[in-house]
Amino acid sequence: MKDDKMKIEKRLENMKNFYMKAGNLIDKLPDAIPEKTRTMLKDTILGDKDLKKLMDGIDAHRPPRIFLIGRTGVGKSSLINALCGAYVAPVSDTVSCTETANVYKCMDEARVLMEILDTRGIAESESLNDTVSAEEMLLSQINEFSPDVAIMMLNCTHRDDIVSDVEFLKKVSKDYAATNSMRLPIVVVVNKCDEMAPSRHKEPAHYPKNKIDKIQEVVQYYKGIIVKNGLKIDNIVPVSSLIDWQTPDGTEVDVETIANLPKHDIDNLEISFDGTYRIEELLDILEEAILDFEAQMGLRMASRLRDVVHKIAKYLNNVFSGISATIALTPIPISDIYVLLIIQSVLVALIASLSGRELSLDAAKEFIFSVGGVGVVGYGFRVVAQQSSKLLNAVWPGSGSAISSAVAFAGTYAIGNAATSYYIDEQNIEVAKQKFEETKKTKEQYNKEPRVE
Repeated sequence: MKDDKMKIEKRLENMKNFYMKAGNLIDKLPDAIPEKTRTMLKDTILGDKDLKKLMDGIDAHRPPRIFLIGRTGVGKSSLINALCGAYVAPVSDTVSCTETANVYKCMDEARVLMEILDTRGIAESESLNDTVSAEEMLLSQINEFSPDVAIMMLNCTHRDDIVSDVEFLKKVSKDYAATNSMRLPIVVVVNKCDEMAPSRHKEPAHYPKNKIDKIQEVVQYYKGIIVKNGLKIDNIVPVSSLIDWQTPDGTEVDVETIANLPKHDIDNLEISFDGTYRIEELLDILEEAILDFEAQMGLRMASRLRDVVHKIAKYLNNVFSGISATIALTPIPISDIYVLLIIQSVLVALIASLSGRELSLDAAKEFIFSVGGVGVVGYGFRVVAQQSSKLLNAVWPGSGSAISSAVAFAGTYAIGNAATSYYIDEQNIEVAKQKFEETKKTKEQYNKEPRVE
């Protein structure tokens, strides 16, 4: 991760720079595009609140503050490392609050990835003296820390009696809401799924059905206790944070002996075995749960480079697919297919910028043609870019919505996935075409399925 900070910031800056000049690029579209349509395109893309929030978050992101509560041995440090994709915890025990809690800053050299308030379960906590209870101390520390999200960690192989911890979190949530005038997001993590029998299966891809069934049984057990006792949570997810580490020269090391290694080796530890299970899903859940967007962006930035750009590409894809769906419902004084092509081209160029490349709108259009995004009318678009509005009307007579909102959404989403495959994953154009077709088919099938109201 040593060079990731520079790479991430450079890529995000590239993306923001393209976004900022998108209005000028739209102004330079062929004269066949009416001024009203140009204005609508600029207002739609540059005025989208989610896009503006993303771009503002690039400069204003901050490390998320996470409150962890879990009993000894539940694997809190290993979870932090799994979330970061590197050995960062415990890195610096910056504040020793009491015997019941510690604040950690998880670092990558000078880069703060996240701040963690690490506590034991209330049943294990001890008061500092006879005048202040363990519960009162923890409540005070949590309010002072002001977390963005709380993670309640449980052990998949031990069915602990967690009622006292649940009741404590209810008090935390109530105090937090009163102090901050907003709710505290709570995510429950059932860790150490790798230890569930049969424990010899450590690779998540090879978990047998009976292991997965047992994991889900434990999740339902804990969920039942939480619901019965009235704790409102955002989500509950089973995970494994199992990671084995090795030094740069390939020497595998036990977690217990890492502290004895030279600092250089600790700072440059590499993953020798990745047994993590559903950590990506947990990151998505945490991002969705965190209410402060700057902290959301900070959580993305704490991930590995590849994960960061993938998450932002996915975010862009969702936003632009929604824009396309809206445009398809809007009467336009020109074929909406051409307008959608411009929107999709901006999406492709933004995704390409995340890979470190600079792409013009024309080059983005060529990519869309190459993966089959506009099918047999590809040649028509090339002609339109050079011809008059009279020819434009001849190619696409009339105005208004020529395609459905669902088709516009599916097509744009498929284009975004293909661009991610080609520019970020560095796959060849044939793989990108395949990704386009697979995604388009999946989205179209989903749109055809009946909905249960």
